[in-house]
Amino acid sequence: MILDEEALRTTEELVPGLLADVAAYSLIDLEENPSNGIDAFRKSKAPGLLVPEVHGGKGATALQALNFTVALGAVAPSLTVAATMHNFTLASMRAFEDKFHGMEWVIMDAIAHESLLVSSAGAEGRSGEGQLTPKTTAVRRGDDWVINGSKKPCSLSRSMDLLSASVQLIEDGHPPRLGMVLVPANVDGIEIRPFWNSPVLRGTESDEVLLKDVVVPDQLVMKVEEGDRISFDEVQRIGLTWFTLLVSATYLGMATTLVQRLFESGKGTAQARSEAATELRAALLGLERIAMTLDSPAKPQMLFDALVMRYAVQDSVQRCVRRSTEVLGGMEFINNPAIGYLNAATQAFAFHPPTRNSMWGALDEAFRGNSLEIV
Repeated sequence: MILDEEALRTTEELVPGLLADVAAYSLIDLEENPSNGIDAFRKSKAPGLLVPEVHGGKGATALQALNFTVALGAVAPSLTVAATMHNFTLASMRAFEDKFHGMEWVIMDAIAHESLLVSSAGAEGRSGEGQLTPKTTAVRRGDDWVINGSKKPCSLSRSMDLLSASVQLIEDGHPPRLGMVLVPANVDGIEIRPFWNSPVLRGTESDEVLLKDVVVPDQLVMKVEEGDRISFDEVQRIGLTWFTLLVSATYLGMATTLVQRLFESGKGTAQARSEAATELRAALLGLERIAMTLDSPAKPQMLFDALVMRYAVQDSVQRCVRRSTEVLGGMEFINNPAIGYLNAATQAFAFHPPTRNSMWGALDEAFRGNSLEIV
């Protein structure tokens, strides 16, 4: 079996029955009817994967989350992309945990016990502007904050129970600063607009979420004060490291499915099949190192290492998909819609921020011994 046994075992232990329930649908079915996968995800209590056990969740480590994501990505690409947005949001929230006032833990409890889904409206980079600088604003008004902005694409836009967003906090007497806000999906002022026109990965529900004068209480705004042990920049870096790990695992899982089909077909030479499997295995081992780093005390070079590994995995995925498709042949491509689907879906890996082309200068400086700056 090409898919790592540890990934399968870990997933079955954490969320029994999820893989079997999702695998009952074809890849195309899951795109056309995303609720099938999302319902199975909720039923398995997978939304609580990264919620601490004391609050009713699975308390998964980064290594366990990596294995879960690879395994799920092999059978449900769109669902796994959406789950990655949910999971990295929870991982980012955990970096804030010493700032929780109590309400946040209530929400964590609800996510675990009620299988609530959290969409992520993180910073939306624009040409010439900071990739981690949010464009959504939160203006202080008494004991509340008024949120305005939009996020597109925003996965889980139509199934979310909560929206998390990084925002610029604007308050009289304070310079603008960064924060994270949690918004119930049913409050006034949230509008969902169609955005995703591609048939590929449509099951992620990645449409536009517009926030217009959305009012949230101060208890749902996480912010860093002067003198706190962690800066918001560090919170973002931890969150981005988690995202980089999980999004890489998502597309590695997709490629694994195609290589598995190659082995099952018996086509090609032993060398061609083994080369493809070896490349994927090496990529997984590299991601495991990043996961173990996340599970240990934070290291200054953590995000740099994660991004380097992500871009290497990106190349491995593309090579394996291209070679496997070629060896499987034209008739397989014509007769099996999953082949073309996986080819198209894996292309999206390159589009997730921070894209490689946007990072060449920052990587060059980091390789010269300077700090990694994402601008």
